[in-house]
Amino acid sequence: MRRALGNILVILGIISLGLSLFFYWQRVTPRRLSFNIDNLGESEVVGESSKPTALLISDLGISLPIFPAKIQNGKWEATSKGVSYLSTSSIPGELGNSVIYGHNWKSLLGNLTKAKPGQEIMIYYSNGTKKTFKITHTQVVTPNQTKILDRTDDRRITLYTCTGFLDTKRFVVTAIYEEDRGATSLSSQ
Repeated sequence: MRRALGNILVILGIISLGLSLFFYWQRVTPRRLSFNIDNLGESEVVGESSKPTALLISDLGISLPIFPAKIQNGKWEATSKGVSYLSTSSIPGELGNSVIYGHNWKSLLGNLTKAKPGQEIMIYYSNGTKKTFKITHTQVVTPNQTKILDRTDDRRITLYTCTGFLDTKRFVVTAIYEEDRGATSLSSQ
């Protein structure tokens, strides 16, 4: 009887270890943040003077550096040091849809799921300027719902992170450039 109990405990230990390793691998793999799309537009050259360098959502306690990223062979580059800016999307504040994404970790975008319409997102640039975006809506989508990544006729940011069981969905925040919403001036820093 003790031998059977010992064998059961060993098997449960091995299963627990295997599941732990699987969940750790799931957590750190960049594919968790990808959408089912191989490429998104033509590659754009971002000049050093307008390169986005930091993202701030003060209402959520999010302040992170921005790193350029691209899709290569269907794999989305991602960083664990901040958020990734899809360099083939529009530069934040210019006409089109700027795609920014990051891991749903407490140290990164863990609080993003608390975002609400009306909150502000600030993007800082390498030339010392900043631009303000106002959140218009949030939604949860699957990796097959790639319409949120389409080019647009306004100046918006599509900011997202993983959510759902085993991170199988994406929590998406859409924010419009403040000047497009009728603001009369923009602060520079």
